[in-house]
Amino acid sequence: MNVLIIYKSYSKMNTEKVAKAMAETMNATLKKVEEAKPEDPTGYDLIGIGSGIYAGKYHKDLYKLLEKIPRLEKDVFVFSTAGKPDEKYEKPMKELLVSKGCKIIGEFRCPGAAGLLGFTWSNKGHPDEQDLEQARKFAKGLIKG
Repeated sequence: MNVLIIYKSYSKMNTEKVAKAMAETMNATLKKVEEAKPEDPTGYDLIGIGSGIYAGKYHKDLYKLLEKIPRLEKDVFVFSTAGKPDEKYEKPMKELLVSKGCKIIGEFRCPGAAGLLGFTWSNKGHPDEQDLEQARKFAKGLIKG
């Protein structure tokens, strides 16, 4: 299976850790959103979209990219890291992907250290190795399923 994972991670780089764990498990191509082009997903069987949660949403750069992609009839999974992981954060992203013809086949949420200006106020030390192992299990299940 040919897999592409596009993600946005900055500040504490939590989402990048999860994206890399998944990509290694799936032998996926991994692209930061800044490196991705709207036509990139067309050449893949499965697409992963991941972001930290910023002010209750996936990062705006992912929305900008995905609004430009052509209609896709692809299987997609979404993943996020957040100070307080919650499925409500995925809803707008999933709606955008479905409007592009994508089928959401999985969602993965992971705690991530949250804070600003060098301070961490929740989930210090996350994602940890146990979180990354859960990400690997999730990814393995997608390619076996």
